[in-house]
Amino acid sequence: MAKVMKRSPVLFAVVSISSFFLLQKYMYNLTNFSTKRLVKREVTAFGTKGSFLDWYNVTSAFRISNQTSRYFNPSENFAIIDYNQCKKTGTSVVTTTPVGHYRTCAVVGNSGILRDSGCGNDIDRNDFVIRLNDAPLKTFEQDVGEKTNMTIINRIVLDKMDRVDFDPQWIISRNNSIMSYTLGTHTNLPALNTMIRRLDLNITITCSVSPPRRDIKTFWNEKYNSNLSKEVTSAGLNTYTLASTFCDIITLYGFYPYQTDVHNKTLYYHYYDETPMEILVNFGIHDYFHQHELLKSLHDSGALKLVTDVCK
Repeated sequence: MAKVMKRSPVLFAVVSISSFFLLQKYMYNLTNFSTKRLVKREVTAFGTKGSFLDWYNVTSAFRISNQTSRYFNPSENFAIIDYNQCKKTGTSVVTTTPVGHYRTCAVVGNSGILRDSGCGNDIDRNDFVIRLNDAPLKTFEQDVGEKTNMTIINRIVLDKMDRVDFDPQWIISRNNSIMSYTLGTHTNLPALNTMIRRLDLNITITCSVSPPRRDIKTFWNEKYNSNLSKEVTSAGLNTYTLASTFCDIITLYGFYPYQTDVHNKTLYYHYYDETPMEILVNFGIHDYFHQHELLKSLHDSGALKLVTDVCK
């Protein structure tokens, strides 16, 4: 018995060291994704029970931000410059940005997974809340919150401004925030600026000097073998990637491409309408399934939190 007692500390040390290196290997080797179509698969739900210490891994999160910061810069991706310079040029442009550095950030997508989620308060508790496009907040506050610090807009949103039935209420709901266009140049950016001034809103418009979307796809494919096959990465993945350069702790809400949740409830493409999920996900321009797998692997490593269930 005495011999066993003497050897126990050594055995414990060996097991501890082995466990440490296995853990490190798990943290630094994310999933090597298949290119097989992921239309139907088993999914796991993640709510928001417990503190961020239950899931957050500072080493994993820092590793992501350290890498993305080498490729992307808030001063260039969220720049306050002349609209005509919102495109990649061969000349350097002096830029300023309203984006600072934040401890906790929420990136809010528009998936139907948010309907009846009760995540509004959880979202609003973040230091910085980023939303996508013109999704309405009114009447959905309990599920999506109402705090907005930045809205990422796309071409479709800007094109709507030319319609006779254009309703600026969603712009009014984004008062006292930043509105960002990261896709290059668009003829309606000056018109958006004029409307904001006419409505007497305190909204700062930013755009990207060098549109980052293609570089974002290259980054994830080369660094994490993510096998993103389609040319266009989604606004959600783009926004998370850029947010990782100025946010420490990131939680994603409303990113879920499946037709049913883990409770077998039918989901729609948006939380605010009843657009069928399968039409836009299976035949859209984005590789939603592989992108969701990428975000899921980052969740598993503790680099971010992917909320796909109700918030309690």
